[in-house]
Amino acid sequence: TTIQKFHDRSDVPQIAQAMVATLGLGVGVDKGKVRPDAAAMDSTGLSASTASEYFRTRKGDRCRQWIKLSVMIWCTTQLPLAISVDAGPSNDRKQVRTLLDQAQEVGRPSKLFADAGYDAEWIHQECREKWKVESLIAAKICRADGSKGGHWRSKMSPYYLKNRGYGKRWSVETFFSGLKRKVGSTLNSRKTPNQVGEAAWKLLAYAIFR
Repeated sequence: TTIQKFHDRSDVPQIAQAMVATLGLGVGVDKGKVRPDAAAMDSTGLSASTASEYFRTRKGDRCRQWIKLSVMIWCTTQLPLAISVDAGPSNDRKQVRTLLDQAQEVGRPSKLFADAGYDAEWIHQECREKWKVESLIAAKICRADGSKGGHWRSKMSPYYLKNRGYGKRWSVETFFSGLKRKVGSTLNSRKTPNQVGEAAWKLLAYAIFR
């Protein structure tokens, strides 16, 4: 079918990314101005099996690979600014550059929330010094004395994050919950390139639905 042949194209994720950007621009976002709304980014996984992780673990067939969706969304509307789809597992910071590049073409939020998986000084620098967006990322304690290295990382105490509205980060978790309820958390494709394309279309379909 036409849809199946289009699905087999190698550039499906890029097409989905471009359409997500169009959706963002279509809701009146001016990328040259700061929007009075925060954004949040996180990632989740889609499986190629309908069996639960618990069942596979008990069976001794632990899942070692899945398709990873990384998303940056507006907290209020829960519409995505940027998406990245690839094979997992991988460090969350691997997809940050792609998300930031896409998001800067769509809009500029007042704040950007992320969990400790995105804890890195260079991400703060990219957001605050180049994009001019206040980054609020939970910091991991890496030093023996309990201190956090880096100018921006050292400010990310629980008290500071709470006062800056860090609770809004849960908007992205709500987005993922709705995504999996609406379009499912499993993939029908078996080859990795096709799984990446299918995951991108699932995310795009949910964004259009919202």
